[in-house]
Amino acid sequence: MYPSVTAEYKIPKKEEITEQQQQEPDNPLMRKKKTPEELAAEAELEDQDEFTKLKNTIETQVNELKSQIESKCVMQ
Repeated sequence: MYPSVTAEYKIPKKEEITEQQQQEPDNPLMRKKKTPEELAAEAELEDQDEFTKLKNTIETQVNELKSQIESKCVMQ
C-alpha cells in the first residue's frame, strides 16, 4: 500500500531530504556551527602563516644587513 501512495503523490524518500539538509545554506545564520577543535585548527593555521611570513621577512632583512656590513668592513 505504501509504495503505491508514495508513487501516486510523488513523496520523496527520506534519504533525499537528508542530502538536501547537508548542503550549506545560503543564509549565514543557518550554517552549521564549527566545533572548538575546528576553530582552534583554523586559528593555528592562521597564526602559523603570520609567523612564517614574519620569520621570512626578518631573515631577509638580516641577510641584507649582513651583506651591507660585510661590504663596508672588508678585511685586508
